[in-house]
Amino acid sequence: MAQLDAARIKKLKTGELTGFIATGFCAAVLVYAIVMFSLFMTGREELGVVLWSTAPALMALGLSIAAFCNIKFGGEIEKLIKSYILNVCVENAALMHPERNSLTFFIELGDSDVRLTVNGYKEAIVFDFSAFGKLSLTRKMAVMRILTERLCVTFCRLYERGAKYKSVEYIEKSSSLKKSGKVIHIISDGVPDKKSYKIYLKNR
Repeated sequence: MAQLDAARIKKLKTGELTGFIATGFCAAVLVYAIVMFSLFMTGREELGVVLWSTAPALMALGLSIAAFCNIKFGGEIEKLIKSYILNVCVENAALMHPERNSLTFFIELGDSDVRLTVNGYKEAIVFDFSAFGKLSLTRKMAVMRILTERLCVTFCRLYERGAKYKSVEYIEKSSSLKKSGKVIHIISDGVPDKKSYKIYLKNR
């Protein structure tokens, strides 16, 4: 059964947090530079030397740390999520009912999980993200993007291999909202949607 490595995620989140702190540091340096420049413009010329000798170096340091953490730790977290979603979909392929020629997927985002159901079937594919704790809005958006990309790749690939679908689409739901989101088409009138097909070509 596919599951996320909580210990590894904890380490990666620590590195990711360092990147967030570095980004905050850059914001603080920017404020510092604005204040110092304002004082410099009032005639306090000695502050100009301090400003030009410190602000660029501090900003460069903060940006380099933030970029490194984003690429190394943020990138690793995204790879973990992609791999986990793929494995869960493979394990539960039958619950996606690829044999039906018309499919509507409902994606319900919770605080620490995502539930995927199709058409009127009661069975749900559950993606457990409790290893992350409560999912932030940013993390929910990333999970949603990765999951919908997986749906696009899966059904556009099946289409290219000869599967016949009248329509395949998904709708985002939220446990905190009464209304569902808009319908996004993957296949419509028997052919892949242009945007969905581009996603497939990019991620296949």
